[in-house]
Amino acid sequence: MKVGGKLKLIQNDNFKIALEVTGCGGMEWPFYNSKIVECNNLELLHAILTCGMPNQFLSSWHHEKRTQEFISKISMFETNLTALDGYLVKSPETEYLDASEKSVNAYYLGLIFTKLFSMKEFDTDYFLHSSLFEQVYGADTISCNGRKKPSFIGYNKTNDEWSIWESMGKRDHAPKALDDAYNQVLAIRSVNEQAPKYAMACMTYFDTKHGELQGILRNAASGKKANIEFDKEQFLILYYRHICEIFDESLRRKPFDSVIDYIDGYLEIELELFGLNIDGDCKDDYLRKRRIKLGVPKEILGFFQYNKGLYNNSNTITSIVEALQVNTSFQDKDFFMGRDGIYFRIL
Repeated sequence: MKVGGKLKLIQNDNFKIALEVTGCGGMEWPFYNSKIVECNNLELLHAILTCGMPNQFLSSWHHEKRTQEFISKISMFETNLTALDGYLVKSPETEYLDASEKSVNAYYLGLIFTKLFSMKEFDTDYFLHSSLFEQVYGADTISCNGRKKPSFIGYNKTNDEWSIWESMGKRDHAPKALDDAYNQVLAIRSVNEQAPKYAMACMTYFDTKHGELQGILRNAASGKKANIEFDKEQFLILYYRHICEIFDESLRRKPFDSVIDYIDGYLEIELELFGLNIDGDCKDDYLRKRRIKLGVPKEILGFFQYNKGLYNNSNTITSIVEALQVNTSFQDKDFFMGRDGIYFRIL
C-alpha cells in the first residue's frame, strides 16, 4: 500500500472518495452509478461535529466535555486516514492496532461518511442517530413496530422530507453486511406517517489493494412493514443541543467577549483544539497556529439559553428552524456553512 502525507483537517485541502450508488435515478441493483465525491476539510469538520455519534449523551451531565469529545473525533479521523493524490487512504499508523480496535474506528468512520454522503449527494439537512431518543428521552419516545431501528434519521427542511440511513463502517469490503443493512431499511415503510425519500444502506470500507477509502450506497425503493414514529421537536433539540453545549463550555473558560457576531444573525466562538490546530508544515510561529471558528444561529443558541435547561416555552425549536434563512451560496476554502446553519471558518 502506498503511503500518503499526514492528514490535518486544519489545512485547506480537498479530498476525493470513490462512491457507488444504486437504487436512484433508474439505476437498480446490481447496476450502479460510480462517481467521485469531492469535499474539503471544512465539510469534513462539519460532518464530524454533526454526525451524532451514539455515545454523545451517555455522559450528558459532563457538558464541559463536549470540546474534548469533538477533539477525540478529529484525532481519531486524522490517525486513521491520510491523503494520497487527493484520495483518502488508510494511514500506516493504524497497523499497530489490533483487529477489534480497527473495527471500532471503521465503525465511527462509517458514521461520519454516511453523514457526509447524505449531505452532499442527497441534500439531507439534519442527520441524527436514532439511539439518542432513548438515551435522552426514554425508550418510548421512538417506536418502530418492534423492529430494529435504522442507525440514522435524516430530514430535508425545504421539502419537509424524512430519510433513513443504515451505516456500516468496515475494514474491508463486506457484501453480507451491506445486504443486512439493505434488508433493514427495506423493512421501513414510513417515517412519521410519511414514506421516506430515501431508505439508504451505506457501507464505507478500505480497498484491500491500495487501502483507499470507498463507499457504497444502496437505496431501497419502498419499505414493507415498520413505521417509525418520534417527535420532530425532540429530533431538532437532540441535533443542536450538544453543539450549543460547546458554546456553553467556551463561555465557562473565556469571557463573553470571546463570542463574536461575525455574520448577522449568528454567533461564533474560537475552538481550542489543544495542538490539533498546529500546522507543522508552516515555519512562521504565528501563522502555524490556525484558528478554528464555529458559528451557530443566534436564535438556536437563545432557545437553549446556553444549555442551562431553561427552554423558552413560548417558542419551539421547530418554529425557529422553519424560519431560519440559511445562505449557503458563499463557500470558499476558509468558510463552509451547512444547511443547518452551522458553519466553520479557519483563519
